[in-house]
Amino acid sequence: MSLAAEHALPEYRSTEGTSLRTSIAGVVALLLLGVGLALATRAQQEAVAVALIVASMLLVVVTVRPQVGILLLLTNYLFASYPTPIRGGGLLTINNVLGIILAVILLAELAQRPDFWFLRSRQVQIYAAIGVVMLFGTFASYWAFPDLRVTWGKVRTLDQTAPLTRDFITRFAFIILAAKFLTTKRHIKMAMTVIMLCLIMVVPSALAGWATGSSADGRAAASFSMGTNSNRLAFLCLMQAALWWYLGQTQKSHTMRLVIYGIIGSLVLTVLLTASRSGFLGLGVLFYLLMRDRGAVKGGRIQIILLALLGAGMMFTIVPQENLDRIANLNPFAEGRGGNTGTHSTERRVETVGLGWDIFLEYPIFGIGLGNFREVARQVYNDPFYRPPHNSYIWALSETGIFSFALFLLLFWVTLRDIRWLQRSPATPPDLRWIASALHPSLILLLFYSFFADMWLNPITYILIVLTIVFKRYVSCRRVVLA
Repeated sequence: MSLAAEHALPEYRSTEGTSLRTSIAGVVALLLLGVGLALATRAQQEAVAVALIVASMLLVVVTVRPQVGILLLLTNYLFASYPTPIRGGGLLTINNVLGIILAVILLAELAQRPDFWFLRSRQVQIYAAIGVVMLFGTFASYWAFPDLRVTWGKVRTLDQTAPLTRDFITRFAFIILAAKFLTTKRHIKMAMTVIMLCLIMVVPSALAGWATGSSADGRAAASFSMGTNSNRLAFLCLMQAALWWYLGQTQKSHTMRLVIYGIIGSLVLTVLLTASRSGFLGLGVLFYLLMRDRGAVKGGRIQIILLALLGAGMMFTIVPQENLDRIANLNPFAEGRGGNTGTHSTERRVETVGLGWDIFLEYPIFGIGLGNFREVARQVYNDPFYRPPHNSYIWALSETGIFSFALFLLLFWVTLRDIRWLQRSPATPPDLRWIASALHPSLILLLFYSFFADMWLNPITYILIVLTIVFKRYVSCRRVVLA
């Protein structure tokens, strides 16, 4: 016993000494911080000093807790999907800086513990194969269109090869980093919390903008994030309505359920105020999915019917007639008339889809090259509008070819299969089953909305995919332990 006590005493003193040295280092760091801030203030460089301080603190936090860096990436993806000051400029963006820091941490961890499990993920392998096919397609486009030149549209160049290539690479890096650093149940819950809070924040902005009449065309739109586009705002509302619905079904408190139902009601109202025809159709898809496919969450059909009736009531009492006229104009073959709201937009979308199909038939193997749709439409096919396809399926077929298109479909099928596995697995924790249930309609809604927008390189797509990868990894490890 005395020998043990003798060994315990030095250990205690060593810990005390370490704590003292940490305290001294903290005091010195604060003194240096104060001196630096004072000198910066004297030189009238307070903003630079504060930015450096925040960056240093961020570096320390991300180094110690890499999952915080992933959550920051999630936040910035959702807040800055469209160009905003938070994105930065060129290659010097917050996401790129965070990505570099996380990549260094990843390499350091792999050097110590070479566990490359994420490379065995089907989604990662398929995404890498898509990249290889796209690379071949890009080189093939130089041979197919030797005279294609870069031209300007209204605000930027039509050639989007470089931006889309950069997006593809950053999405791939995000999948690997998130799969590596989000490993526990707590991390999954934190990621879902960040996603739902970031998405719901666009709704007050959109409703306030519509109520004050700040939107030029009378359609609801947020002042930031992907929600600045009315059609994409409608999709965001539909997707998060599914998330909130399944979360609400797990709540035992009637007060919490009423609050969540109120949130869902505001989301449905926002969809109607966007006057988005794809959003209106998506409402029908959402209600069908909630009625038919509820995963491990039982009950709630009566509430879904009541929610649908509430949406119908809001449509005929709150939504302006002009918005209803636009929503009702669903015929893609109607002839344009001055009083028929939205007809010209529909006509041009149909024409662009037809052009994209013609391009695919002429270049079926590798397409016309990533980011070349508008340039080829303008210079080769003499399209007077040279609009983007606004259809992910046509985009993939025309720009990347049949092989890449098939790989994209395989990517989504594998993800849906994994979600089904999560819903059926007995190892899925009860407090996470609502997430497994909500992922399925969210991904189905994304695939539906992909008929009306270019979504397959959008951050939302890869957030859903990486959540599925992380969730399955966690449940698989838990299943092994339980067994």
